[in-house]
Amino acid sequence: MINVFVELAVSLALGIYGYIVACCYVNGIKLRNVNKDILKIKGKSKVIYLSIYILVIVTLTVVLSQVYVENNLLQNLRLVSLVSFIFPMAAVDFRLQKIPNSLILSAIVFRIVIFVAEIIVYRDNFFALLKNYTLGAVIISGFFFLLMLVFKNSIGMGDVKLFFVMRFYQGIWGTINSVFFSLVASFVISVTLLITKRKGKKDTISFCPSILVGTVVGIMLSGI
Repeated sequence: MINVFVELAVSLALGIYGYIVACCYVNGIKLRNVNKDILKIKGKSKVIYLSIYILVIVTLTVVLSQVYVENNLLQNLRLVSLVSFIFPMAAVDFRLQKIPNSLILSAIVFRIVIFVAEIIVYRDNFFALLKNYTLGAVIISGFFFLLMLVFKNSIGMGDVKLFFVMRFYQGIWGTINSVFFSLVASFVISVTLLITKRKGKKDTISFCPSILVGTVVGIMLSGI
């Protein structure tokens, strides 16, 4: 039960941080210049964003604690914090079709903090794990970078950076699960938007919301 409270507390802190960064980025101001008016929870979009965030994080935390009981605190913390970072990225990408580098960097910094904890807990196997994380990150991000170059408007550089970061959070198989379900979600969303004529065949569709859906589904179905 203590682990659940820790995960929820960290997710809440990261959720607040992500909300602030997203508000600043959408409004075109720097983080140090943030003011109360920008952060006010007014308007349907902000209420929907925060409601969905809380619902997803609570559900994800409960599933990890009740279904995947073999996971330890650091494993679950990696997963819920990854989703906490992707959430504001998806919101900004949906509005502006961009993923803020500040959130990418923040996710990397937070992963380093968890790495430090893993060095202490998994001292004997840490460097083997680090080698595996690094190799997988290069392979996955390299694949999507080539995809971006070959197929125009298929994926953005921000998505490539995000997949690179995800590899360090989920491991190779967890990332593969997330990528698979992200592609499925992207297909469903794209077809729906085309059928409803909200998007045309030549329009660019933000991919990060699909990554968010795919990552949440992948984690809930595999626990990694």
